[in-house]
Amino acid sequence: MATKAIPATDAKAIAEEGFVFGLPLVYIALQSDVMTNVAKPEGGRAPLNQFDHHREFPDARNNKIVGMNVDTLYSLAFLDLSTEPIVLVVPPMEGNRWWIMQTLDTWNDVPAAPGARTHGSKGGSFALVGPNFKGALPAGLEEIRLDSSIANIGGRTYTEGPSDYAAVNKIQDGYKLIPLSEWKGEGTSYTPPASVTVKPGVDAQAPIPKQVFAMSAEQYFNRLSELLVNNPAREADAPIMAKIAKLGITPGAVFKMNTFDAVTQKAIEDGVAAGHQAVLDEQSKMGKIVNGWQIALDLGRYGAKYTYRATWTYFGVGGNLAEDAIYPLGLVDSEGKKFDGANKYTLRFAKDEIPPVDAFWSLTMYDDDAYLVPNPIDRYALGDRSNMKLGDDGSLTIYIQRNSPAADKESNWLPSPKQGQFKLALRLYGPKKQVAEGTWKPPAVQRVN
Repeated sequence: MATKAIPATDAKAIAEEGFVFGLPLVYIALQSDVMTNVAKPEGGRAPLNQFDHHREFPDARNNKIVGMNVDTLYSLAFLDLSTEPIVLVVPPMEGNRWWIMQTLDTWNDVPAAPGARTHGSKGGSFALVGPNFKGALPAGLEEIRLDSSIANIGGRTYTEGPSDYAAVNKIQDGYKLIPLSEWKGEGTSYTPPASVTVKPGVDAQAPIPKQVFAMSAEQYFNRLSELLVNNPAREADAPIMAKIAKLGITPGAVFKMNTFDAVTQKAIEDGVAAGHQAVLDEQSKMGKIVNGWQIALDLGRYGAKYTYRATWTYFGVGGNLAEDAIYPLGLVDSEGKKFDGANKYTLRFAKDEIPPVDAFWSLTMYDDDAYLVPNPIDRYALGDRSNMKLGDDGSLTIYIQRNSPAADKESNWLPSPKQGQFKLALRLYGPKKQVAEGTWKPPAVQRVN
């Protein structure tokens, strides 16, 4: 058995940094395996390079994915760009309907997010290009260059409610993913395979965060080395790449723990465990706390903030660029106490505090695990389209409690859990300049005594 001479203290530190650095790549690749583990689109999943269209809003009886919104219908896809680009076709929209096709690479960065903000209602044809492609694109395609061969599309289309499903479903049917080799220009007719081979050995049941943390050091670093071949590190990552290379973690290399002595092996395992803890410890720093709301304005552009990037991947993969949407997360009331279903609360916006957005806004209720909350009126969110009543002074008060606040206030009632802690997500789509700059602040949620 070979032994690599590296001090145990160095090995632990390198393993910790390597785990944190590589988490987005390992996590998102695993997420891709899980979410594409079907032969055809069904059950909230779809094969690689095919859309999984959500045809109606989720509800508390259909809690499959944490943090789902009830403002838009999702069109989600994972792509394999290792052999060729994929063309994304977005049809023109009628009226001023809000839409977005957020792209995500395996570093949890957002290289582009074509949508209503950037393209209005005209749609477009976009070539999503991975790092291996060296050719020229046909005329008429807008290039979106990604740093990874595994990519994700987070498509969302504004939906008024159930009465709007048919119109949005028709739009979703117009969204197309076409391999470049099949692209013949505008009007290309392409039908994806009716059935594809499912990748063996994928655990499609256990939560992805749990699976990542369950990997041994050998499993984790082997997977990282494998993925770095077609999903290379950036130029700015050269220092960390040189550091982890001291443990033999390089693109395409086979990482074997038995090449180290027993003391070093334990140090590497301890380093991975320390990496776990670093990610968990960073959760409280995922955004600036303002009036009890956690607000992050730098998602999708993480640079070399590796721990911050890893933590956002672990707890909230796929955050939007601030110019498209900002999601203040309500965690505590005005006294700094966590929300509890046993209490009553109000959220009051003065006339000049009502969320300033170019598109729309909503306030969604989640339980402590970020799932929608069952309630007697099946209401999971309120927003600017909810026909809430304003006060005589133009203010807006939302009543957050488990029971009705009274018949004349029910239009402004957001039901909370019957018991236990909960969270609030204030979604601001198309936030105005003062939101992105942080000069507008959401008011604190007040507990009613």
